[in-house]
Amino acid sequence: MGFQQVLKKASAGDPRARNALGYIYYRGDGVEKNLEKAFQWFNLAAESGDPEGECNAAHMLVHAEGTNANLDEAIRLYTHSAEQGYVIAMFNLAHMYSDGLGVKQDWSKAIEWYTKAEEGGNVLACYRLGVIYEEGRGTDKDPALAEKRYLRCADVKYTKAMVRLGAMYLRGDTGQKKVSAAVKLFSQAAEEGDPDAMCWLGKLSLSGEGMVKSTNNAKKWLSKASIRGNEEAKELLSQPPFV
Repeated sequence: MGFQQVLKKASAGDPRARNALGYIYYRGDGVEKNLEKAFQWFNLAAESGDPEGECNAAHMLVHAEGTNANLDEAIRLYTHSAEQGYVIAMFNLAHMYSDGLGVKQDWSKAIEWYTKAEEGGNVLACYRLGVIYEEGRGTDKDPALAEKRYLRCADVKYTKAMVRLGAMYLRGDTGQKKVSAAVKLFSQAAEEGDPDAMCWLGKLSLSGEGMVKSTNNAKKWLSKASIRGNEEAKELLSQPPFV
């Protein structure tokens, strides 16, 4: 559908067209990027009751994009959108509660909305729940629940979760150390380009835990991690046995 067709439908009150027009201006897709117009169209979609439009308008209100910041209105829009089943709004609302943005920090509500977002297929929500249960944020630490979430994320190669789970296995957080499972997770995450996983492989090569002890192999992995911005790897490379 061309721009003029979208504009015509949006001007006639079609909420989906209004939301689509908001994206066009937000991204500068075939038109000059204009955040003010993007917000206006997302907000009109929201006023029409469109949950995606509500979520998009709320996002812009939080970040003061194309409009002044208004966290109270953002919370209202996120909540209504989430209650209609829009998964991204569920995640964003959970983030507002976990960080105390526009509302009093409330971990129980954060967990509630992260869980609903996870059930809706949001991988990042699944990861956040893993962190919450691993670290005991607003709830008791529960390594089993953390492991469960991280494994789900690992199934779709979400590398941050793979690295955290590998570290849990090395520490024995799930009951016993699982060094070989940790190395496997780090190797898979490194293949996906994760610098933290590369750093772990370098450190394990250096210590010989779960891997053949090899300074050369350690240097290889730490160098790869360092090039990708891992500060720990940079620091290790500046110390013996590498200098």
